[in-house]
Amino acid sequence: MLVLPPPACSIRALAFHRRLRVPLLAPPRTLPRLGAAPARSMMAFSAEPASGEEKAEAEEESLPTSAAAAAGAGDGDGSEVSHEEWRRWGTSSPLPAAVAAVVRELLEVEAAAGEKMRFGGVGSKLKGDFKDMEDKKHRAVYEALGDSNQKLRYFSARQIGCRLLGSRGYLCQKCWLPTEDCMCANIVPCNLWRGMKFWLYMHPKDFLRQNNTGKLLWQVFGIQAAQLCLFGIQEHEDIMWDAFHRSG
Repeated sequence: MLVLPPPACSIRALAFHRRLRVPLLAPPRTLPRLGAAPARSMMAFSAEPASGEEKAEAEEESLPTSAAAAAGAGDGDGSEVSHEEWRRWGTSSPLPAAVAAVVRELLEVEAAAGEKMRFGGVGSKLKGDFKDMEDKKHRAVYEALGDSNQKLRYFSARQIGCRLLGSRGYLCQKCWLPTEDCMCANIVPCNLWRGMKFWLYMHPKDFLRQNNTGKLLWQVFGIQAAQLCLFGIQEHEDIMWDAFHRSG
């Protein structure tokens, strides 16, 4: 997750990767010769969990399914995610097309199966028989994608889509905590210095995660001063990199 500017050497490497011009912040270093620059989404990433993540995943699986999520309560239950609902979660960007498509597919599978989706755990994971059925479907789609960049985008969109549906009526849309633990009343808004802006570069598994502290940036400074960019979501990355390019 990108919250504050990285060290100077990282900025130089990022600029080299993106072919952007940035101020020289440190004495020049010899950079390794690189091949063709990869696509915007193709950075160091694996859809497979690391060893540390596996432990966290196991802990999340042991958590009970939330009553609100299990009951399917909440704003727009059983319907697709609207642009208004999407922006209430803390972003000023339009609803990504890939996320909207994943949500639509999940709802279509639910209607065809005649079984209600259930979610549980910190990451709003699918539970029960519906999970097994949907898991086979999404794995088949994933394997059919030949391009690694397409697989990354599908992985990211599915993570975000499940979290959107699983958090309806359960999490506060501003602080991402259970509604009974909402901390919004304790947040004191503040203005950034003129000309400053944060970009929060977030992994899809951190989206709507209750212990994610990066969300405090736009709660304090507002979504225009602290904008969210979700890794693997092409529209988000295009907006962020274009903003970097325009800033020089």
